[in-house]
Amino acid sequence: MFATTSLAFGGALVVGPAAQANTQHCSNSGPLLLELDTSGENIDIEYSFCVDKSEGGKFRGHGYGKVDDGGGQRKVEAFKIEARLEKGDRTVTKRTCDFTNQVNSTDGVNTDCTSPWKAASGGHTGDGRIYVDIDNDGAGSTWYGVPGSTGLS
Repeated sequence: MFATTSLAFGGALVVGPAAQANTQHCSNSGPLLLELDTSGENIDIEYSFCVDKSEGGKFRGHGYGKVDDGGGQRKVEAFKIEARLEKGDRTVTKRTCDFTNQVNSTDGVNTDCTSPWKAASGGHTGDGRIYVDIDNDGAGSTWYGVPGSTGLS
């Protein structure tokens, strides 16, 4: 397994140049850390969801993380991430990003996935899940829940 990195979770974080400043809230519980049984080395997943707010008042769900020990052989039949912007546990925008080829071909894959921006009033969260189908394990696919972000107004 890989070491957990120290990231700012739960608080506000201002990033980018002043004219393009965003505010971001992430999960208070930190990233999901998951090790999945695969042929050869197991794959390790570290993933978090946040909500971003642009200076112009738009919101988006933002998932980021990485997958280690995947590359060099076929490990997964499918590896997808669904990033959602939510308000009151209802989906506002979402996007599904497919990382199957990257996980099978490269070790240390960054798997950032963001929902579309949406102009809206506050009270939004970022949430999502990870879809994995391990190659030749006979178990089929599984959706893994990832802790969502704290709210951002």
